[in-house]
Amino acid sequence: MRKVIKPFALAGLCLTLAACSAGSETPQSDSAAAPEKTPKVSAQETNVEQPLSEAIDHVWAGQRVFFDFVEQNGHQMIAYYDANRQMSVAVRKMRDVNGAPWSYHKVPSWLGWDAHNRVEVAFDKRGFIHLTGNLHGNKLVYFRSTSPYDPRTLEKVDVMADPAVEQRMTYPEFFKGPKGELHLKYRDGSSGNGRWFYNRWNVDSKSWSRLHETVLLDGEDIRGSYPLGPIIGPDDFAHMTFTWRETPIASSNHDLSYARSRDLVNWETSDGTPIPLPIRLSTGEVIDPIPQHGGLLNGRHPIGFDAKNRVLVTYQKYDENNLSQVYIARRDADGWRVQKVSSWTDLRVDLDKSGALDLPLLNNSPAYLNKAGQIVVPATLRGTLWEWTLDPSDLSVISSETREAGFPNAVTAYDADNDIPQRVIPLMIDQSTKSSEYYLSWEALQPNRDQARPNIPPASTLRVHRIPQ
Repeated sequence: MRKVIKPFALAGLCLTLAACSAGSETPQSDSAAAPEKTPKVSAQETNVEQPLSEAIDHVWAGQRVFFDFVEQNGHQMIAYYDANRQMSVAVRKMRDVNGAPWSYHKVPSWLGWDAHNRVEVAFDKRGFIHLTGNLHGNKLVYFRSTSPYDPRTLEKVDVMADPAVEQRMTYPEFFKGPKGELHLKYRDGSSGNGRWFYNRWNVDSKSWSRLHETVLLDGEDIRGSYPLGPIIGPDDFAHMTFTWRETPIASSNHDLSYARSRDLVNWETSDGTPIPLPIRLSTGEVIDPIPQHGGLLNGRHPIGFDAKNRVLVTYQKYDENNLSQVYIARRDADGWRVQKVSSWTDLRVDLDKSGALDLPLLNNSPAYLNKAGQIVVPATLRGTLWEWTLDPSDLSVISSETREAGFPNAVTAYDADNDIPQRVIPLMIDQSTKSSEYYLSWEALQPNRDQARPNIPPASTLRVHRIPQ
């Protein structure tokens, strides 16, 4: 804690000394010009550097629940659950004269043992704070500030846009549209019977409304859907991938699918054919017709782009030997090209479970281009980062390499020497761009399929890390 307090204390001392120095008198001749007024400086503009790591609060470590870390117009904001499981927010203004102190506020919402109940936060265009979370088939939990960038003015809002579909909400996520407008997407229903809605925020009327007259993704009361995106691509389309799931059991995922849109209202297939809303299994475009129990996992199908702006989708499924492998799909001129990337001989991820799962294979990051213009596919297996380099002409594998997965040493140096994993997320700038300069870290146990544990671990320290660029 002294490492955090000390720079701010020194910053105040430096400012005081500067003021004293500027105010001291020096003998001058009658013809000498009046002394120039000392310009105002901030703590971060003095010789005291902003600390590379700052302790923010003690937080809940009983299970992994995703926190949020965002920035807009020079303001950073963190949403998290504190050591008492209470939903909390911290906001600071960068380059503040007082050394960018954090303003804290806690709202009346408490976490249980459900690892799905992440917390989401966003600024709108005018700096008003929007906070939601702690939702897994629950009634809306939503707070909004009455003053820009001020978490202490957060107030509970009981209805966002349509109370009829805000009683069983799950997976709320704020995102920015093609024109920078704030949206919220969420699921109404359950994993085997869910519908997805988009809400749009009007900064002038300070009100939410449903973006579509109907449902965006509809499981027809017999199945659920799991979308990833929308991701605004270099072609200015909003791209979305999704799976269909028949039951709460993860292995019932099937049919990796795709849709795109210019305005988030009108959707189409990859060849431009309009898709009537709501999008259903029978009307959507299928990238890979993976059957149930085929190894497909929802939420693990990120979207990237090649040098020709063609969509790249990476995902996992079982191969012909019933082993888990990483695959990539690209939309070529004649349809979707599917290529197996990995060639493991001993990996099978068991998905015949419900609840939040502790998974050995994670393919959360999209494929990207290296300096040579080749396609690189990343995935993490049991803490080891695998990267396959592909020939962009036919997606064939040129080479593969492995290295220890992780974050900069300045972050991992604070990973406590215990059995509780460190969690790290990057700062998101304007809800869309990952920062390479700022990270948020804390420790939390793996999910326990949303069930209580016999013992509660000690609280961990939530930290912000700055990596000099």
